[in-house]
This record gives sequence, C-alpha cells and structure tokens, in this order.
Amino acid sequence: MAGIFVFGSEPERASEMIACLHAFGLRATVVTTGGQDAQDYRGIGCDEVVHVQGGNPLPEAYAGDIARLLEERQARAFVVCGDATGRDGAARVAGLLDAPMLSDVSDVRFDDAGLSAQRLAYGGAVVRRERVEGFAVLGIAPGAWTPLDAVDADAPVVVVEGAPDARMELVEVRPLEKTGVDLTKAERLVCAGMAFSTREELDAAYRLADALGAEVGCSRGLAEDHHWFADYIGLSGVQVAPKLYVGLGISGQVQHTVGIRGAQVVVAVNKDPAAPLLGMCDYGVVGDLFDVSDALVEALGR
Repeated sequence: MAGIFVFGSEPERASEMIACLHAFGLRATVVTTGGQDAQDYRGIGCDEVVHVQGGNPLPEAYAGDIARLLEERQARAFVVCGDATGRDGAARVAGLLDAPMLSDVSDVRFDDAGLSAQRLAYGGAVVRRERVEGFAVLGIAPGAWTPLDAVDADAPVVVVEGAPDARMELVEVRPLEKTGVDLTKAERLVCAGMAFSTREELDAAYRLADALGAEVGCSRGLAEDHHWFADYIGLSGVQVAPKLYVGLGISGQVQHTVGIRGAQVVVAVNKDPAAPLLGMCDYGVVGDLFDVSDALVEALGR
C-alpha cells in the first residue's frame, strides 16, 4: 500500500520499522534529512527514499519539511523509530499536522478509512487495539523488530529542497562514555534477575554468556536498586529482539516481558515453577540457576 512513510535515525532503525510493516503486508517509503546519507537507506527493503536536503544535520529541524511532504504525498501514516530522535521529530510532525500519535505500536492494519494499531497501555499491563480515522503518526520501539536482511540497493532516491528550522543549530557533538554494549543489537542475551543477591554471583551469568557468545543484561531491579548495570531490559528500559534470550532468575513480570516480546527463542531458568516467565517461554527449566547455568556451560564444552 502506498502512502506509508518511515523515518529512522540510522539505516538499521529504519529497517526495523520496515520489518514491522512487511510483517503485515505493507510497503514503505523512507524519509531522510540533511545529516543522513540517503544512499545508505536504499538497500533496507523500502520502495523509495525521499531525501529532504538542507544544511542542518538535526533531523528534528526538518519537521516542517516532513509535514509538508506528507501532506503533498497524501500519506496514510508516518512511522518512526521510538528512540530519542524519532520521538522528538514525530511529536513535532504530529503537532504540525494536528494528527494523532500512537507510541509502542506492535501491529498496524490499514483499510479505506484509516488504520487500527495494537499498542501497550497502562505501563505495559495490557495490550489494546486503537482505531484512527485518517492519517496518524506511529512510534515503534527500537529493538522490538529484527532488521530485514540486506537487499539490493536499488530503491530510487528523490531529493527535495528543505527549509530546516533556523532556530535549531547543532552546537557540539560530544560522545558519551558507555560502560556496556548496545543490547538492542545483540543476537544472544543472558539476562540476570533478582535471584542474584551479590555482584559476585553474576559470574555465573557471564560464564554462560561467554559459552553462548552472548551479551549480559538484567531486569530493572539489578540496575535501579543495586546499580550493577547502567541499563535494563523492560518497558521503561531497553526493548530487545535477540535470536536467543536466556532468563536466569527472572520472574517474568509484565514490565520485563514487554521488553523481550521480539525475542525469537526464550529460555527460562527459575526455581519457582509458578514464575510467569516459565509459562511463556519456549524452553523452561525449574531448578537452581547456578546449578543449571554450570551444567549448560559444561554441556557447551566451555
């Protein structure tokens, strides 16, 4: 279906948005702005790349240009990656067009009158479907969908002249020192839960991660209560879509499971047979997480 436009601050993020649309039989045009290289977006599965040209590298400075483009093209929807850049730009575009904006969308369906979108509500406690008549701005969480495999970079590029907001200027770029990895890009994840009572016990999670070639993440409590990690997996933290997720001592409350809904294979290890994660996983083990993780490391020959 024509008329669906996508924005992602990086090609991989835009590819995640297109993967979501493709899952429901939808096609899309990618929008890039002054600071992005449109050529990088030609092979991510889109039908077309529209580059809004201008001297300002800040995507949010082009909200007016994007809004005009969407009006001229009679867009059905504007779909953005819900990272900091995407949320900022999406809110500006929605405001300029006086359009509804729906965040945390996981499913979207179109018909002649408008669209219906499935999204999280009440802090992730429920999933609800909402209907919008006409145009809408949709936000999809980064990491919720796996980017499409690269395709031939043959999508045509259309360049339009922009008039970025002169009130916005990039003054300085200063990289932040990060102590961890980008969990949204990990193909395998071992996630530690509140069953770990000391930092030293985390060695079990790291040993298993080394054996699996995985990264280590955590649930909210280990980051916010114990401060052992800079970030955590969950609705208000990082949302991930690894090929393999192993939860060690993770109970599986909604706040956390929302963050792993994109995982392809979920493995749960918990001594409590009533743990919610055991009821939603692909493979579950009821037992002591340290004994089970040591057995897995031994079985993997590491």
